[in-house]
Amino acid sequence: MPRRPRLEVPGACYHVIARGNRQAAIFHDDLDHRHFLRRLEAYRRRYSFSLYAYVLMTNHVHLLVETAESPLHKIMHGVQFTYAQYYNRRYETAGHLFQGRYRAILCDRDTYLLELVRYIHLNPARTQAGLDPWCYPWSSHAAYMGRPSPVTVETSFVLRQFAPRLGQARRAYLAFLANGLAQADQPWYEDAGGQRVLGGEEVIRKAVRMLAPDRGAAGSATEVPFDSLLRAVAGACGVTPANLLQPDRRRDMVNPRAMLVFLAREWSRLRNDDRGRRLRRDPSMISRLYARYADGRNRSIEAKISQLLRPDPITT
Repeated sequence: MPRRPRLEVPGACYHVIARGNRQAAIFHDDLDHRHFLRRLEAYRRRYSFSLYAYVLMTNHVHLLVETAESPLHKIMHGVQFTYAQYYNRRYETAGHLFQGRYRAILCDRDTYLLELVRYIHLNPARTQAGLDPWCYPWSSHAAYMGRPSPVTVETSFVLRQFAPRLGQARRAYLAFLANGLAQADQPWYEDAGGQRVLGGEEVIRKAVRMLAPDRGAAGSATEVPFDSLLRAVAGACGVTPANLLQPDRRRDMVNPRAMLVFLAREWSRLRNDDRGRRLRRDPSMISRLYARYADGRNRSIEAKISQLLRPDPITT
């Protein structure tokens, strides 16, 4: 199966996870940690990206970065490739150090930045029993507390979200972390599964436009009437229009309804509340369905829907 193209948007915020090949260790001692962070700082200077948080665990890395003009894949290739060279020389090994492609989740900074900083800084406590996140030496938590850091971390933007004065902001930040540590899990994030976008619908739409700027109907002056779209989606998916509009939770209807929600926005120009009213779903559910389909569009079924909409077909 071909790889899905990355969602890369200039000036976007990403949560990046890079794991060791077959879950093997990528750091064995302090020297390894320091070398990785030196490489990270070198590429931060070269490509001028902002680093909001990081943590280095034994077999994986979490980074929270905001790119500038240079794409994320160029940044990560440089960091991973040069660290792997160092690792293979030092330990006299060969082959892949990291497990396939790193995972990159496009994030809505305004909505999720604080939660992601907390998630990353609490990772030592959540993944390895006995590790104290307040004292763990290989995370950016120290930078948030004003201690020296081998990497330049953009702490001021995050701390200003808590309070205007630095002392107050740090106390509020610590309370925010402590509250997260008391929680049993992180359902808002861990339930995302294979999701590539974490954010509101406008963030997702921007990513879709960057990924497929020639998507056809979304850039056309012709809007598809919703009733026509409803019948075409139902016909292409082998269901009835009534099935799509039912307020039930049938699992076999999730994908057809997600497609209808997405195309109703892109081809029929319906706003979130309009789609919610027609499909009898609340706005948050409409946004989740939109994100679900945007993350894995079925172009072959879209082409079939386009044929069913003739004489004004949609080209994608």
